[in-house]
Amino acid sequence: MRPTHLFAAAALSLSTSVAVPVAAAATTTCTAPAPGPWTADPGSAAAPSGPGRPAAPATAARVRAAIRNFVACVNAGDPARPDDLAANPAATLFTVHFITTFMHQDSYAAVPRVLGGLHIDRMRTTEIIAYPDGSFSTEGTYLAYGHKLAHERWNWWPDPDGHLKVNKLEPLAPPVPPDAVSLGVEVGDYYYRPDTPVVRAPGGKVVLRLHQSGAQRHEAILFRLPDGATAADLFDGKLTPGQVTTIGQDNGSDVMSLVALRPGVYTLISFEPGPDGRPLALHGLTAQFRVC
Repeated sequence: MRPTHLFAAAALSLSTSVAVPVAAAATTTCTAPAPGPWTADPGSAAAPSGPGRPAAPATAARVRAAIRNFVACVNAGDPARPDDLAANPAATLFTVHFITTFMHQDSYAAVPRVLGGLHIDRMRTTEIIAYPDGSFSTEGTYLAYGHKLAHERWNWWPDPDGHLKVNKLEPLAPPVPPDAVSLGVEVGDYYYRPDTPVVRAPGGKVVLRLHQSGAQRHEAILFRLPDGATAADLFDGKLTPGQVTTIGQDNGSDVMSLVALRPGVYTLISFEPGPDGRPLALHGLTAQFRVC
């Protein structure tokens, strides 16, 4: 996957039999380092190394505090100012290794556009593992963009500036409400092909199951656009970031578990560059479906 989200945007009612993120302790401030030199720590590329074991209570408390700080910084971001690092403090809480290998970007300045107005709610950290190299892995669930249920394993790297930074991400199977309506989507090199153009989900719970059939894996980002708008309108200046609502993006698991979807048309888009450098959405890697 190449997360290349360029547009900003940016209820939960689930059965008790589903693992649902629960609210973490509130964090009112965000602390993030200055960008610093653009150099990758060789240790971060190798991390985690050595056998891991559950973190001691004091260490676990430190990691949880770092996660709360990270969430606060993400949620403090201003998607209307994607080129202003001061307005998007979470950008420097990712390692250079993560930005270059997962985000496929070459500067801190590009991070706010990739995050695309991400908002994290109901973060629940369920496992903290410490490694001899000083890094940590955490497993957790959260609600992204107000609609997507996420389940991921993160690796955190201790930078010399004293901050723990996101260094790697492993997608895990997300929680899926038992009454969610499933929509299969075939993902080719130049098309998304939903099983049906209309999804009847009165409860607003839909799970997208992506079936990669092309020569390579492709990203999938889901938006709610103004009535009558198409993917092309994102690229020709007809839409501003404020008119676009991000619903979710696939993190590599090929499953998007979505909640609180209002009736209307939703648009899948890929911003990955095609052979000519133009986004693959302009080559056909886009599709719409209606939720009712």
